[in-house]
Amino acid sequence: MTRARRTRIQKNDVLTWVGYILPVLGGLLGVAFVNVNHMEFINPVWAVGGGAILGWIVARLIRRILG
Repeated sequence: MTRARRTRIQKNDVLTWVGYILPVLGGLLGVAFVNVNHMEFINPVWAVGGGAILGWIVARLIRRILG
């Protein structure tokens, strides 16, 4: 038997996308922070990595609340 095609976006789809989008968005915000604040002591690797980790943490919290 063939499976019926889904046309609506389901909650699991959104939760999966959140898990990928928020760490990437956090990394992009880290890049923006480094480019806007021209200070010598900001290491771009820490800013981008920290933003990605914060995005991952927020994604986990959203998944825990909604899931």
